[in-house]
Parts: sequence; C-alpha cells; structure tokens
Amino acid sequence: MKEWNQEAWVRSDVQKVSSLEDSVGKQQEGILKEEKEARNKAVYYLQFSAKTESELRKKLAEQGFLPASVDSAIDFVKRYRYLDDEDYVRRYIERNGRKKSRKQIAFELRQKGVRDDMVRAVLEEMPVNEEAQIEMVLKKRGYSGEEATREERQKISAYLARKGFSYEAIQAALLHYSNKSNGSDNL
Repeated sequence: MKEWNQEAWVRSDVQKVSSLEDSVGKQQEGILKEEKEARNKAVYYLQFSAKTESELRKKLAEQGFLPASVDSAIDFVKRYRYLDDEDYVRRYIERNGRKKSRKQIAFELRQKGVRDDMVRAVLEEMPVNEEAQIEMVLKKRGYSGEEATREERQKISAYLARKGFSYEAIQAALLHYSNKSNGSDNL
C-alpha cells in the first residue's frame, strides 16, 4: 500500500489553487482590458457626434463588446457627462424646433431610443411654435390665403398633417394667414 504523503498532497493543492488563481486573474485582466477598450470606443464615437444612450449601446454591441463592458462604458461616459439624453433632447429641439412639428420631433427622438416621458417634459419646457412654422410653409409654397380654393386648402392641410402638425394648429394658421394676406390683421 502506498504511503500517504501529506506534503505532496498540500503541494499539489497549492499548485491547483495557484493555477486557478492565475486563470481567474487572466480572465479578470481580459475583462478589464475589454472594458477599457469599450470606454475608449465610446469616447471615440461621441467625439464625432452626440448620441443617445440607446444609440451608443447599440453601436458598442455591434462592435462585439460584452454587455458588462457596454454597461461599464456607458457608466463611464455618463459620469463625465459625455452622454446625457436630456441634454441631447434639448439640443435636438433647439436645432429642429423651428422646422419640425412636435409630433415629428417626438417620433424621431423615439426612434433614437429616448424615453417618451423625457421628450414630453422637455417639450413642455421648450414649446415649439407650430403656427409660425405652418405660416412659413404656406408662404414658401405660395399659398394664396383667401383666394385659395377648397381643393388647395385641402391639399395644403393634408401636406401639413403628414408633416405631423395637429388639425387645430393647421386650421388656426390657415385662418391667421388668410387674415394676414387679406390685410385685416393690420388694423
């Protein structure tokens, strides 16, 4: 019968634990390396154009980063305020509020992955003057106001509705534009 050698057994266990620690250490090192790479890639993408959190997550996932690395990168850029969806919405409305309707802005931001409640809150703070936008479209398209036929009014109303303007805003703008072109607004 073979004699039990406690020292050899301890040595073999120490070697097993040591090799296990090495593999865990290498695995953690690999994870940390990927997280750092994901952070660098996130900053790289944001230096060219602003993105929403959803867009950046999608972009990083397409590059093959693990979900944990993507989360780490998102947390990193948020912490340094490189990524802020509310600020993105504000700048988007400032840039597009004069040429797009509330519905169109909300739709496009929803497509970019911004939450509806955030869009509504910012739109309440920064209202979009749809009537002025409609009047600019009417002027640009040469709408004749009072002299317009029923068919022309229907056509322009349908066009504006497809652009996302509400029925009430369209009717108010048509009436105001007709009064303005008629000269009764100048009294």
